[in-house]
Amino acid sequence: ETSEWGMKCLHPFVNGWVPALAINARCNNDVKLLTNSRATTNLSFYITSYQTKKQGKHYNLSAILTKGLAYHKAHTPYLEDLCNQQCLLLFRLVHAINREQELAVLMVMSYLMGWGDTYRSHHYTPIYWSSFMRKLLGIFPNLFRQTSDVSAR
Repeated sequence: ETSEWGMKCLHPFVNGWVPALAINARCNNDVKLLTNSRATTNLSFYITSYQTKKQGKHYNLSAILTKGLAYHKAHTPYLEDLCNQQCLLLFRLVHAINREQELAVLMVMSYLMGWGDTYRSHHYTPIYWSSFMRKLLGIFPNLFRQTSDVSAR
């Protein structure tokens, strides 16, 4: 051993690829080794300060739902019909939650520009094996003869 440590590269042509993430998250995620550096400090700050923040007034979901429903019940006397109130209940509760939701700048820009609600860094095209083999055998016809010779034995 050389007493060196770090990430082990099992797939030489893919940079920082983790098969467990690709299978479970169904996308390719690059991995970065964090040692005692500024990046580690920033990550620790993010996890402890932002992700573990206590649930404040704006983040208490039940209070938001109750407040939103009480507001709409008090300000909509013209809707006496029970059926209309039931149809609007879910709509009102969702809007009460959305009013207090934090949105990332990238998400807001995506909605404003009409790019949809997902971001993909890669665009995939289906590749069919039969088309691939036809093209490969068209370029290298000797491969077909070799495979038929092997199957004849």
